[in-house]
Amino acid sequence: MTHPADALDTWAEPLAQWLNERASGRARPRVEGLRRSDGGYSNVTVLGAAHWSDPPVLQGLVLRMAPAGASVFPDTDIGSQYRVMACLANSAVPVPRLLGFESDARVLGAPFFVMEQVAGRVPNENPLYHLEGWFHDLPADAQRAHWFSGIDSLAAIARLDWRALGLGFLTPPAGTSPLEAQLAHCHAAVRWAEGLNRPYSHLHRAFEWLQAHQPTDEPVALCWGDAKLGNMVFAQGRTAAVLDWEQASLGNPVHDLAWWLMLDDVLSQGYGVPRLAGLPSREDSVGRWERASGHSARELPYYEVFATWRMAYIMARIGTVFTQRGWVPPEAEMDLRNGASNLLARHAQRLGF
Repeated sequence: MTHPADALDTWAEPLAQWLNERASGRARPRVEGLRRSDGGYSNVTVLGAAHWSDPPVLQGLVLRMAPAGASVFPDTDIGSQYRVMACLANSAVPVPRLLGFESDARVLGAPFFVMEQVAGRVPNENPLYHLEGWFHDLPADAQRAHWFSGIDSLAAIARLDWRALGLGFLTPPAGTSPLEAQLAHCHAAVRWAEGLNRPYSHLHRAFEWLQAHQPTDEPVALCWGDAKLGNMVFAQGRTAAVLDWEQASLGNPVHDLAWWLMLDDVLSQGYGVPRLAGLPSREDSVGRWERASGHSARELPYYEVFATWRMAYIMARIGTVFTQRGWVPPEAEMDLRNGASNLLARHAQRLGF
């Protein structure tokens, strides 16, 4: 199915008009340089710039659009992402400045929102930052500073008063714990993915273990949902912006720490490459998070399995999409053979599922 983002040259004029309608008293901008971002697979991300003449300003833009057809998740809600970021706009967690949300698909072909591009650099995941790239090339002390700045951002998210910020709309249905809601949501996604490709027995076995070993009496905080270096903009060694709130939810905040540690493991041992020697140890990372967040990491082992299971699902979908688009050959079986599935297999061998 053709997505409207396949014809970016037709977007400049309607996007300029859309921005102009939201900037009263200013001359109409000129939008140019629209291009697809290499990052992100579940939403369409487009980068560009708006040139304002009065006063003269060059404004970097990031546009996030709902995907056309089946993507990574069965339920992509652009509006919810925007709403979460709007709630965080004046909080202790840095997010890009939002420029507006559009639900009318007639403007660009699908619902979207626009935010300012934040100056800085994002660690690369393809190729792996453990192997090459600007983050890989930093001195060890600078790598540690970036890493701990990211951990501190996770802790800041965990400390937020989500009720006061208006994030109560993320509350699961009455009688359902946040963890139960997350498990059910992810398992439904697994079944949906199977309907688009093939069975994934390893994901069902992991789900059964997770169901049987759920912790109880957990704290409830805002969870970012996609906590990783690759979703942070860094400037001068500090976190300048926290990106991609598509999977935001309420739950035990240790889930974010688990995702952070799991993703780093996937990008190193999951693909059989050495971890950057300059990065802090697991123990130092956990200790930093506990001190900064005020929360306990007691349930971290459970949530690391949960995070790996969820990532293995995501890679099953990404592998399927990549194969269908001809980016990887079918015999590669990317939906089954990937870093997350490799790490989940190690958990399964250790825990017996």
